[in-house]
Amino acid sequence: MDNWSKIEFIFAHKLNTSPIDLQELEFYRIQYILKEYEEYVERENKEYEKQQREANKQTPSIGKDFGGFKTPKFDIPKFDTPKF
Repeated sequence: MDNWSKIEFIFAHKLNTSPIDLQELEFYRIQYILKEYEEYVERENKEYEKQQREANKQTPSIGKDFGGFKTPKFDIPKFDTPKF
């Protein structure tokens, strides 16, 4: 019964299907739908990882040199500490 509650949660939360509608489906259809959903999630994760890798390839060029811009060099004026 624990697995059935997980199935109901996935259908309700991710697939917007009420438990009453879920009970009307045959079990093999539920299995097919869950299998398709798992494959969809895997494809989405692979696409997300691919985008992250491409983004990471572009950002290391910015690195420590602040994208090719040099930081200005200036002297900080020295102040005497006040005496009380």
